[in-house]
Amino acid sequence: MLEFLDDYVKDRDSFIKYLRLVVFVCFYLIARQYYTKYATEKLAQKQHAEDQREAALKPEKEKREKEELEEKLRKEAKTFGWGKRTRKNVKNTEATLQEAAEELRQRHQTAYDAAEDHDIEDLLEE
Repeated sequence: MLEFLDDYVKDRDSFIKYLRLVVFVCFYLIARQYYTKYATEKLAQKQHAEDQREAALKPEKEKREKEELEEKLRKEAKTFGWGKRTRKNVKNTEATLQEAAEELRQRHQTAYDAAEDHDIEDLLEE
């Protein structure tokens, strides 16, 4: 099949070895591109499924966390030292203020990040 190479190549065995090496390297480079694309798609599908699962469980989780917080507040209210109604109101107010403060921190951080991105956006375009 490769008899015509005898005129051009002195050592046929080493030529065949190098030819095999070149074929394997080319196959590897081509297969790697397809595998990378396949792996990226699979990872995206897996992440999407995970996000959907978390979104489905989020209301239950928030409800459970709220119930745990209320139970914790009830337990703390018993050790607060005043009347039951006053202790409960104080703890509920503290929890509400803490949640509002956390939301405010998150909004401020998000706004800060957006402003920071906007400041460097013109530098990234050039």
